[in-house]
Amino acid sequence: LGALTRVLHRRFPEMLAVEIDGRAVELLGDRYPSLSVVRGDVLEIDYTALAKLRGGRLNVVGNLPFYITSQILFTLADHHRSIERAVVTTQWEVAQRLVARPRTKPYGILAVVFQLYATPELLFKIPNTAFYPQPKVTSALVGITFPGPDRAPFPVDESKLRLVINTAFRQRRKMLRQSLKRILPRGFALGPEWATRRPEELAPPEFVRLTGAIFGERDDAALATARETDSGRPIWRTSGGINAMGDATPTPSSSSSQVGAA
Repeated sequence: LGALTRVLHRRFPEMLAVEIDGRAVELLGDRYPSLSVVRGDVLEIDYTALAKLRGGRLNVVGNLPFYITSQILFTLADHHRSIERAVVTTQWEVAQRLVARPRTKPYGILAVVFQLYATPELLFKIPNTAFYPQPKVTSALVGITFPGPDRAPFPVDESKLRLVINTAFRQRRKMLRQSLKRILPRGFALGPEWATRRPEELAPPEFVRLTGAIFGERDDAALATARETDSGRPIWRTSGGINAMGDATPTPSSSSSQVGAA
């Protein structure tokens, strides 16, 4: 317990650790008396408020539990303006999905979201022998760099963007005119640019354009408001129906993890 924390604390003495297990909080306090530890759920931490409290954008480091990996990642996406970079361990398959390109098998919701909000990098593979107890899967170290507060807000409502992406990938091999049929406004038909394409064929920015084509774009007043309020809103972390691998299937909501924010 605390092997990663020991190394990080030595280099970043002002770091803050987040841990849900009360016994682990106590042990960390005993081992590293000068370490700041918050007992809490990483899915419930307000990273936007934390960044303001600590005087700047955060760097997040953590070993992510496999069963809630995507939910932690989506939480970071929701706080994208307040996080500078995240360096995390994930399952190898999740790492591949984050950096996947269109028309490839791993391409899906994770790739679209994180290539819209950030620049994900698969840094290197980690063999299961590097962990104790030894898991049955291979892991990877992933870097995710967020562009920061100067990034222009999306021209569409992000809740509508989420609806389009999630709905499309529930039937990833069907044409969009079929997979999106249930969310299209009454009397609306997709134009020829979209109707016969499949979600796995669209590049991430095209989902923004597709959302605008269906639901319209935000006006100037809404865009100005979005620049001030779109970080920290629960858009992606409420993505019910997405599992730890980023697939559109049901997933539990319970969570625990240890992360550090500096």
